[in-house]
Amino acid sequence: MRDQPTTWPAPPRPNGTAAREPSTLRRDRGQNTTRERILASAERLFANRGFERVSMPSIAKASGVTAGAIYKHFESKADLLFEVVRRALSSVPLFSMPGNELDLLLRLVAIYTERETKPLRQLSLEIHSASRKHPRVRSVLRRALEMNIQQLRRTIEPAQRADKIDPALDADFLANAVIVFMMGLAHMETIAPHLVGNPGWHRFVENRIAALLGIRDRNAAD
Repeated sequence: MRDQPTTWPAPPRPNGTAAREPSTLRRDRGQNTTRERILASAERLFANRGFERVSMPSIAKASGVTAGAIYKHFESKADLLFEVVRRALSSVPLFSMPGNELDLLLRLVAIYTERETKPLRQLSLEIHSASRKHPRVRSVLRRALEMNIQQLRRTIEPAQRADKIDPALDADFLANAVIVFMMGLAHMETIAPHLVGNPGWHRFVENRIAALLGIRDRNAAD
């Protein structure tokens, strides 16, 4: 794969280029524009129809490119699905807010309660549904989850050493519990549609994750 799949948001990339660009940079920008069109079309189709009912030719048609052009950017439909999810999560304005890694972690879970993240919830469910039938999706999902758990542990363990999180708790169990909690929130349209976008529910989720992690004092996490 060209990129390691992950559902964890990457820091936003800087914008802007020089007024006069070399031909290679112009070509790269054109390729990025094509890639963005493919991702936007794939996100809409996956969310509306589901992974199973979307073909690469249908994504190509919606993107205004050939099917072969898609494979220049993505090795498979599974890789495209994971990049769509990563892109959807990275678009959430978490990095514009003040706070440390623990703050970010709590927000990362709570964003699954927002109306604006409905496509993210739908896409998360599509990944797990497709993984039951497609070994390729299952393999990519397993690697992505392992990466997510490692990243969570890299946030949790230093906080435990600093006594911001209860050091008696198993960091690996905590990381896995956060992932399970997030996947439960992905089912909100089915389980609790009336709570989607509810500010009180958002705060409740943040506080429950803080309690689950054993954060001793929310103010101490600042």
